[in-house]
Amino acid sequence: MPRILQFLQLNSTNAYAKTHAKELEDGAVICAEEQTAGRGRFNRKWVSAQGGLYFSFLLKPNNTQHLPNLTQLMALCICQTVRALGAPAQLKWPNDVLVNDQKLSGILSEVVLEQNRFYALVIGVGINIRQADLSQVGQPAVSLEALNIHIRRQDMLARLLERFNARLPKALAEGFASFGEEYKALFPYIGRTVCITAGGGKTAGTVRDISSSGTLLLHTQQGLQEFSIGDMNA
Repeated sequence: MPRILQFLQLNSTNAYAKTHAKELEDGAVICAEEQTAGRGRFNRKWVSAQGGLYFSFLLKPNNTQHLPNLTQLMALCICQTVRALGAPAQLKWPNDVLVNDQKLSGILSEVVLEQNRFYALVIGVGINIRQADLSQVGQPAVSLEALNIHIRRQDMLARLLERFNARLPKALAEGFASFGEEYKALFPYIGRTVCITAGGGKTAGTVRDISSSGTLLLHTQQGLQEFSIGDMNA
């Protein structure tokens, strides 16, 4: 079992993992009860008050071909773990977990470089567990407690890591193809009109599919477009 470092408070579990990447082993987990400077995708603030589960998973894989898909695998594992607890969780591409269109979890993955070469991947996760007030989040959000699901943070972490670690070797070898059908089964947006924000621009269209490599295929007025990164809003 990978080493789990527990902290009462950190500015950011991702920042700690990146700073200490060399001394931490592959598979190390950094967990904090509270983050004072938590971040989400596109440098958005992630409100990280006590009651949530905040951790970063450090990976030093030899095969780096499918790195972006590991974030999607983590999202799938969160979604499946939450569904096993009784919540009707769904996925929003690329890596958000929603319940009743309210955000339950988000992920921020960052690469650690050494001499401009890949050294490690840090997958940062935030899951709303027991927070009573999520009004500062800035978007509709929900916690497991609000869904009448009661679980300790450490138990949630243990269940999630067991599921993720079991799937990791195949995902490293095969990428999105190793779990794509499961992902798409929990992704309710195929056939729906969405707007993708990427590269400073917005593109509206109908979701056609998710490709075998995990990219989003969007049918737009200009034809079929493929997105490997972006912010999706329905």
